[in-house]
Amino acid sequence: MVAARILRIEGGHVNDPVDRGGETQYGISLRFLKAVGGIDTNQDGFADLDLNFDTVLDGQDIRALTPEIARNLYLQHFYVGPGFWQLPRPYDAAIFDQAVNGGTTAAIKILQRALNRQGKPHLKVDGVMGPITRGKLTECLRYGYPVLEAIRAEALERYRAIVAADPSQKRFLKGWERRARELGRV
Repeated sequence: MVAARILRIEGGHVNDPVDRGGETQYGISLRFLKAVGGIDTNQDGFADLDLNFDTVLDGQDIRALTPEIARNLYLQHFYVGPGFWQLPRPYDAAIFDQAVNGGTTAAIKILQRALNRQGKPHLKVDGVMGPITRGKLTECLRYGYPVLEAIRAEALERYRAIVAADPSQKRFLKGWERRARELGRV
C-alpha cells in the first residue's frame, strides 16, 4: 500500500531545529497533531491524540505515535478526506505523498499546476480538489498527456522554491529531489 511506502520515506522521530516542519514522527508533525488531535471523540476526558494522557499535546505524544496511528491519520486526513482516493493510480499516490509531505492544499496546487502544463483551458490554482480539477485530470489522461512527469516537475519546483526562499533548507534538497522523482511509484 502507498501508506506503507510513505511511512518508510518519512521515517521515525525527527526534531531538527532547522526543519520547518518541526518535530515529527512518521511525517506527522506536532503542529498537525495539535490541529486535529484535540478532539475527544470517545469522551474519556482526553484528546484522542493525547497518547500519554497528560492533557497536553506535545512532543511526548509525537514520540508515542505508532506506525498504525500514523497510517490511520494519513488515510483519514491526506487521502480519503481530501478525495485523493477518487484519482486514478498512480496519480492518487503521487498527490497523497505530497499531501503528507507539505499539506493537502500544496499537493492539490501541484496537481493543478501540472494539469495546466498540459494545455488550455487553465485551471484556477486554488488548492481545492473539486470536480473541475478531477475532470481536467481525466481529460489530460484521455489525450495521453504526461501528467505524472508534470507532477514530478511541479514538486521539484516547489522544493527548489522552498530552498530559494529559505537557504537553511538546502540540506534537505537532495532528499526532496529524490522524493519528487519517485512520485507515483507504488
